[in-house]
Amino acid sequence: MPFFKEIVHVSNLRILQPANDISIWNYAKKNGFTIISKDDDFEKIVLIRKSPPKLIYLRTYNNLDTKKVVDLIVENKDNIIEFIQSKENDIFELYSK
Repeated sequence: MPFFKEIVHVSNLRILQPANDISIWNYAKKNGFTIISKDDDFEKIVLIRKSPPKLIYLRTYNNLDTKKVVDLIVENKDNIIEFIQSKENDIFELYSK
């Protein structure tokens, strides 16, 4: 992805696989990542523990293939960058069309 070269899939992280939500959360916090997920468990964790890490919550009500998820992220890149840089919000919701 040309705009977000630092995106890393959880399977490529140096944590015990398959990774559980708390392991992902802790890794993201320790390494300055923002989490992108469709998993509502991360929303619950953010609401309880607050950020960092921040969460980009993909609210896709159908099962989008990888290309459509990438397109959704790229289409919203300016808003995502603004969200990540902001100190205001912990969760940014992205909705599919």
